[in-house]
Amino acid sequence: MQKKLKHVLAAAGLAVLAGGAFGAPGAQAETTISMVYPFPDFLVYTKSCKEFADKVNAAGVVKIDVKPFNSIGMFEQAGEIRKGTVDMSCLPAAFYARGLPENEAISTSNSSPAAVRANGGMAIIDELHQKYMNMKYLGWVDTGVKFHVYFKDAPKFGDDGLPDLSDVKMRDNPIYGAFFRALNAETHQMPVTDVYAAIQKGVVNASAWTSIGVKGLKWDEFLRHRLDPDFYQTDIGIIMNLDSWNSLSEAEQKALQDAVIEHEESSRKARMAEVVQEKADLEAAGMQVHVVPNADKYLEIALDSAYDRMVERLKSDDRPLDAVEKLRGLYIK
Repeated sequence: MQKKLKHVLAAAGLAVLAGGAFGAPGAQAETTISMVYPFPDFLVYTKSCKEFADKVNAAGVVKIDVKPFNSIGMFEQAGEIRKGTVDMSCLPAAFYARGLPENEAISTSNSSPAAVRANGGMAIIDELHQKYMNMKYLGWVDTGVKFHVYFKDAPKFGDDGLPDLSDVKMRDNPIYGAFFRALNAETHQMPVTDVYAAIQKGVVNASAWTSIGVKGLKWDEFLRHRLDPDFYQTDIGIIMNLDSWNSLSEAEQKALQDAVIEHEESSRKARMAEVVQEKADLEAAGMQVHVVPNADKYLEIALDSAYDRMVERLKSDDRPLDAVEKLRGLYIK
């Protein structure tokens, strides 16, 4: 494989450059890592991804070159990172869970990055990424944000206390598709950029999204009803092509890993504060909240449907199941 990391050559003998210094003649060239991201620029998750890149670039050990939005489509990014076309992405784990079914453990987790680093859960996920995806799993960012279902019309409930989705056309997504199908929903998978028009035209009349971002996407112009309780958790990971990772020096690897761990903590704190604010803003603007009567069963289906899908995919791929219950115990507290 052709090496994808590119090196910026320092001019020999030049001590100081505008904006910083490379140091004495003979100093090491700065390694540049290419990065893509899946969501439009105005969304908080993209802003956070770029904030992470800025932190790394400010440290000066390696440089992250952030490519424009849609340089690679959101559902193609994992495959291109695996091949080494691009080095890195801030990508939801569910977007490539077909290739790595154990990613469901991240998407369905109610824990935190610090906890799953400490108990060994993240190390297992990293090992699986390296073994099956030719990727380094550097960390889990923008956590503490769960999902709601948002409806155009007030949701109905069956005698079992669960949502009656028989008349609902739900926007699907790899994160929660199995959950909605377990609730007998009619689902339509589409990129986030297509959803506004789809709601406007009546192609879909409901969609899940995180506890933040609905106002930024302007879906609240049409979706005026929110279903509680929330479920799952944002599963955005910073992933890197394994060959590119192995090409870095120990100092470069440490600088990247340290930056990821710091961003896990700072982004979690920021996102959790935004959840509180957006909830208040949506309710002040008239968002109506509906609570599932049989909330415990609702959340049980959410979790079990994802793990059932994980097992089904692992069996289909003739992959061992030994990590399934282990991950469930480490990622669910």
